Amino acid sequence: MLQIESVSKHYSTKILLSGASAHLRPNSRVGLVGPNGAGKTTLFRMILGEESPDKGTIRKRPRLRVGYLPQELETITGKNVLDATHRDLYPEHEAERILMGLGFSEIDFTREVEKLSGGYRMRVALAHLLLSNPDVLMLDEPTNHLDKPTQRWFEQFLLDSNMTLLIISHDTAFLDRVVTHIWDLRHHKIEEYRGNYTSFQKLRAERDAQREAAAGRQAKEVARVQTFVDRFRYQANKASQVQSRIKQLEKVKMIEIKRDPKRVKFRFPTPAPSGRQVLELQGVAKSYGEKIIYRSLDFSVERGQRIALVGENGAGKSTLLKMLAGALAFEKGKRTVGHGVTLHYFAQHQAETLNPEHSILESLEEVSKHAEMNFLRGIAGAFLFSGQDQKKPIKALSGGERNRVALARMLVEPANTLLLDEPTNHLDPSSVDVLTDAMTEFQGTLVFISHDPTFLSRIATRVVEIEDGRARDFMGDYEYYLWKKAQELDSIKETQEELNGKAQAKGSGPTKAMVGQVQPQPKESACERRDLNKTQARLEKQVSRAEAEIAELESKVQARQTELADPALYKEFAKWNALQQEQDGWKRDLERLTARWEGLSAELEEVKQKLGALK
Repeated sequence: MLQIESVSKHYSTKILLSGASAHLRPNSRVGLVGPNGAGKTTLFRMILGEESPDKGTIRKRPRLRVGYLPQELETITGKNVLDATHRDLYPEHEAERILMGLGFSEIDFTREVEKLSGGYRMRVALAHLLLSNPDVLMLDEPTNHLDKPTQRWFEQFLLDSNMTLLIISHDTAFLDRVVTHIWDLRHHKIEEYRGNYTSFQKLRAERDAQREAAAGRQAKEVARVQTFVDRFRYQANKASQVQSRIKQLEKVKMIEIKRDPKRVKFRFPTPAPSGRQVLELQGVAKSYGEKIIYRSLDFSVERGQRIALVGENGAGKSTLLKMLAGALAFEKGKRTVGHGVTLHYFAQHQAETLNPEHSILESLEEVSKHAEMNFLRGIAGAFLFSGQDQKKPIKALSGGERNRVALARMLVEPANTLLLDEPTNHLDPSSVDVLTDAMTEFQGTLVFISHDPTFLSRIATRVVEIEDGRARDFMGDYEYYLWKKAQELDSIKETQEELNGKAQAKGSGPTKAMVGQVQPQPKESACERRDLNKTQARLEKQVSRAEAEIAELESKVQARQTELADPALYKEFAKWNALQQEQDGWKRDLERLTARWEGLSAELEEVKQKLGALK
């Protein structure tokens, strides 16, 4: 279907590809992975014919229809959502089905595309591509702006289609669920692997280990032969054997072990601490035209909190972050910034604001005229830009590299409060790991938006769900939030089943006693009291269950501690290590359970207070 044959490509002194080959087979779903700047988007452009290889060829089947969703979209003007989706195509009903799957409502169909957010403009372009049903669909970071329900629909659509896919994505969970093959762009070559991303990681590690072992064996054999040559080189009776071994050494093709770049670690600079109250919004109202986002929002941030804003696209997460940052005005209400608060705000499209003509170092220098060049070089190096790469212009960087520059600019001047909108977008997994490590060690306050579940799980200590203009607090980590939502869903199902059971028990018609009678309606306070009593009973059951689980885990940890203290066990390191790791897992579970119990207990106390007020 598509054949890449010995392709080489370089820019100035930077080599992207050197003799790279790969074969895209029909009905395969391929994830193209590799570090930022390795040449993934450039390879896409060569497949599309927008750029040419320096050497080698890219062969395509005759009349092959290729669809492409780039990172940076063309601006569509003068069209509404529906017209832009089925432009040049005719199946309007299918266009409506795809748009609704991607999170649009019928009201949105008539909205002008140019007035949509970047995320929704991307969905319009994606809907048009899906509707055109190409033979090969090439997607560059397609999930960056999709919320969870939309992403689930999108994934199922791809799995159900017959399209051959070539996808650049740093969302490893998405790759795990969708792809059948991985192309790893590494050391200027393309290495092909069968399976999803997790399978690829395992296979690559095994392949690397085999190469290292083979290189080690070869090095030992070469050293043995060389020792013979050096020892007997000047002995006449060994001349023929020495010459034979010299020729043997000349024919050996040494196995070359190429190392991946070392993972760099950095820390956010330690700023002066702020007061306890960092940011507060009181009675804030915000709307865009006729669309009301918030009517009267109260929201506060305290020092040291790491708050994740979650919710569906369009709920108002980015709007809230902008208002907290002071970057967006609102119609009503008050914003208060606490004592000693210093702010850095990273917008969703922050990388687009960089001057394309400036170099990386010049871009960092813009932020502070007082910083020394060695200091700026150190920051650039922490974000994986070293040597001559630091002088590259912004316009020559990939999307991920530009995001790294935008993040690096936040380190030049320290701040004790960071407001981040999708900071991991376009970053490869290793860069995400570096950023996540730095965030977990950051001593200040953090409010962020992310669709990356791993980033959310490792960073958040408080989750706020934005829905219908309200901000609902979950005082725990992201796993507690997910558990809480699952419990609520179970509770709704149980309540529905109870209601269905009662309805069936009562039968379909009224009793004789009810005929001709008007049943009195319960008072609002009585209904509220009944609901609160039910909620209290449910919460008491959940608190009791959490306490029992905590007690059980604490008992297991204590018993294991005694077991690990046995000196005889130290002689069996493998067994001791396995037991220790299992105990570490129990301790993490205990922390999560304790956070869950605290949240449930606080909620139960709140319900009891409301019940007391009704009496």
